[in-house]
Amino acid sequence: MNTNYICFIDIGFSGGDIQFDVSSDTQLFSFKSGIGFIAIPNFFSTLASLYKGEISEAQLDCEGNFDYYIFSSDGERLLIEHNGHYPEGIFKYEFNLKEYISAICTGFQEYLKQLEREGILPLKNQELAHPLGENVLNAFDDFSSIVSS
Repeated sequence: MNTNYICFIDIGFSGGDIQFDVSSDTQLFSFKSGIGFIAIPNFFSTLASLYKGEISEAQLDCEGNFDYYIFSSDGERLLIEHNGHYPEGIFKYEFNLKEYISAICTGFQEYLKQLEREGILPLKNQELAHPLGENVLNAFDDFSSIVSS
């Protein structure tokens, strides 16, 4: 399995929509959801629980539409099933669990650094529902500490 993964992140600050893309040489998977201040911590928590072996499967619903994702792992592979309603269909992906999580961690760290360079972070006022509010950044810190240990 190819472990050359790259992560790209896009977060809409006004509406809170998020998109985490992870690509390899053979596939591209996009995790998309609305309400980023809820979706991002759930995404990180699910990946951390899979990584630690606390769970072997979890369903993540997309806030704002009817799509959902099923993430499962055997401890080495990460299997993702995206049940989409537009376009309709079931799309399946397979990644190396550790490399996928590492790509997410690196991509998010780089995204945060870019926002700091642009003067967007740190936030001047903490808004409860901001997609990069304190709860999201704390969830990322917890997630990245698991990955780096």
